Amino acid sequence: MINRFFIYVNLTETNVDFHNYKYWFFLIDYFIKFADFIEFYIWNEEVEIIEELSLKTDLEKGSLHPIEMVCFQGEVNQQLMNFILNESLNELGEIKWFSIFLKKKDYTFFESSHWGSEIYIEDLNEQEITLIKSKMPENASFHHFNEKQSE
Repeated sequence: MINRFFIYVNLTETNVDFHNYKYWFFLIDYFIKFADFIEFYIWNEEVEIIEELSLKTDLEKGSLHPIEMVCFQGEVNQQLMNFILNESLNELGEIKWFSIFLKKKDYTFFESSHWGSEIYIEDLNEQEITLIKSKMPENASFHHFNEKQSE
């Protein structure tokens, strides 16, 4: 049975400090250790972000045509982990990348999309779910389902 866990954080609410991405850094730091492969999706018009990933990582760049996005992908290593944990925010204090996918043996188990407002994680145990919920902002909503429930 596969446990699936979806988290949504409304970054547009006026009473939320959406520049506080402590939850996102916690999740990335926790889950990237299990990954052997990563993908970043960036919109074509985000030229500075594309250039930065080209210069600061050894990830392979590709097009996601017909979607107007660029994909950077490659193996996870310590240098890349440090880059993500230290250089993820733009000058406005927002997450730079539209989507990040963490994989283990070609299996995507973690996805951060819409600049960190949507998180999808597979194969969590109850202790991990409890831990994650304790790190999320008050306005986060959670959807937990498993294979049996989705049949």
